Amino acid sequence: MRRRRKFDLYFLIGILLIAVVYFVYTYSNAESKGVELYSQALKVYKENDFENAYKAFGKVPYGSSLKQPALFRQARCADNIGQKEKAVKKYNRIIKSHKKGAIVPISEYNMANILYEIDAKKAKSHFKHIIKKYPSSDYAVASNYYLGLIEVNNPPKHKMFQKKSKEQAFLYFKNYLTNSSDGRYSINCVNEILKLGIDLTNYDYLLISKAYYANGEYEKAKDYLNKTTFSESWADFAKNEFKLNNKNKTREYTEKGLKEHAETTAIDDVYNVIDNYIATYPTRKEGITKLVSMNLKSVGADYVTYLNCSEVVDSSVKEACYRTLYEKYPNGRFSGDALYNIFMTKYLQKKYYDAQRLGFLHMKKFPNVKSSPAVTYFMAKISYKLKRYENADNYFKQVIQKYPDSYYAFRANYNLNKENGFLPFLELTEKPVIFPYRKSLDNNLVVKLAYLKDYALVEELCKNDKFIQSWISYEKGDYTVSAILARNAMEELEVKPAFDDLRWRLVYPLHYYDIVDKVKGMNNPIILQSIMKEESHFNKYAKSSVGATGLMQLMPATYNEVVKQHNLPADLSVEHSNILAGSLYYTGLRRAFVNKDLYAISAYNGGIGSVTNWFSKIIYNDTDEFVEQIPYSETKNYVKKVLRTYWMYGNIY
Repeated sequence: MRRRRKFDLYFLIGILLIAVVYFVYTYSNAESKGVELYSQALKVYKENDFENAYKAFGKVPYGSSLKQPALFRQARCADNIGQKEKAVKKYNRIIKSHKKGAIVPISEYNMANILYEIDAKKAKSHFKHIIKKYPSSDYAVASNYYLGLIEVNNPPKHKMFQKKSKEQAFLYFKNYLTNSSDGRYSINCVNEILKLGIDLTNYDYLLISKAYYANGEYEKAKDYLNKTTFSESWADFAKNEFKLNNKNKTREYTEKGLKEHAETTAIDDVYNVIDNYIATYPTRKEGITKLVSMNLKSVGADYVTYLNCSEVVDSSVKEACYRTLYEKYPNGRFSGDALYNIFMTKYLQKKYYDAQRLGFLHMKKFPNVKSSPAVTYFMAKISYKLKRYENADNYFKQVIQKYPDSYYAFRANYNLNKENGFLPFLELTEKPVIFPYRKSLDNNLVVKLAYLKDYALVEELCKNDKFIQSWISYEKGDYTVSAILARNAMEELEVKPAFDDLRWRLVYPLHYYDIVDKVKGMNNPIILQSIMKEESHFNKYAKSSVGATGLMQLMPATYNEVVKQHNLPADLSVEHSNILAGSLYYTGLRRAFVNKDLYAISAYNGGIGSVTNWFSKIIYNDTDEFVEQIPYSETKNYVKKVLRTYWMYGNIY
């Protein structure tokens, strides 16, 4: 009996092992088969052969993680060949699947759109479900538009319910405009609202005007702004007149609004209006001076004071200005920068103990603002000057650890490793820009779709991931948009990833580095690459307002001079010619400044005459003191950006 039981137990275990092996084999086979079949089907789909693509996607096995995307593609195919009901069935299978993910809300929204044409009642329930289940999604916002249309196009038969239906439609359209004034359906919503014949409030008219403004229809926006009250809409009046290039009206509305109604206006709107106001004057200083003369007491007064301080040249007057700003608005948006400027003034005056006290206060009160890396870095410099070398090194290390992607991390590294020289990196190892996340190709659907080059579906699934949107732009060859999207996305991260993170390659790609390396001459190629990135973001068609052209943003006169000297091709727009000319021009600048890259970079932006003039006017003991006192804020920021980019390229590659 015992033998019999033991035999039964072994038999059962054997069956289970066989089942497990069969399951693992089937799953792994389904996964590899799924990749192969999906890839084949996608090629047919991209050829717009939707009928055959539908069949091909249908062959992707159920055990594959690509089955849901295959169903999604089948639904799209069916929709494209007019088989609406078949498309609905495929979307419905995704929605009812136990697997949940980003593909589900898209599927339900697409299905609801198809149902809108064939069964409004069913479409309505799905649009409502989307709003309830995914309230913060773009699909929820768009669902409001369709729900409004359903109410309008399917009014109740009884008159007693028609008014309520009309009001409900109005609310749906209004919800859309509130959440997406610049959306695809915003003007459609406006038109539908106006057709409803409902009495509109001041806020309703403002919503309509915002929609027209967001879509560039400024005259229409003005018509509806005129139906609102100025006290609530003054900022919109001012912004709209600025777009219409009506300078006098822009100034009139801005001045009246800032004096009388700024307290009830969103702070960012106030700052935006102030910037526009300044832009209506011939010079920036003239616009700021006029704002200062208004002696504002309300919202925006701190920004005006900050702008005024930034224009002051005399160091003692500048310090007094920033001190007034900090003391008057100690917790304002610009207080951290104000305290930093007071700190730097004391440092440059060699009042190191006063500066140190201010530095401690800044580090405690503003641990992670734009000026934090600079303050931490100069606290290290102060410690060094006070012969507290261990403290200095700790501060330098803190800069590199907490603010690794800053210009001051570059400078801290130099101070810790002076034996490596000012520019420690001399050449780069090229690495490709690939999908920005390292998750397993077997387990992550988006990564797998990216691997299969289904860019359209990846883009839909990851609308809110700027790094993925950047990567898609890169794959499409739109390198400028790609680099800017990735840069903005990285700036939004409070904690920056390690340098081997793939996202950094999107922020700092190596476009045209092969050309740079060939034409570098005696220049550091990474510096040339950094100049090109900051000048044009790799847009070979870039042209500035003053006429600087191409990847290296050379002025035509500068280019012509280099062409004559070196017998170059005369076409400034050709990549090789532009980069070569930029390299030769930079070589000349370095020679003029005894091969000092810092001064050559400054001259590339500010001009060789300006830099030469600064030598006699700026009192400085080292590189840092020179950079911090460059009179042109544009050039000072340019130098920091180029050297920061150089530092990042070196670390990434």
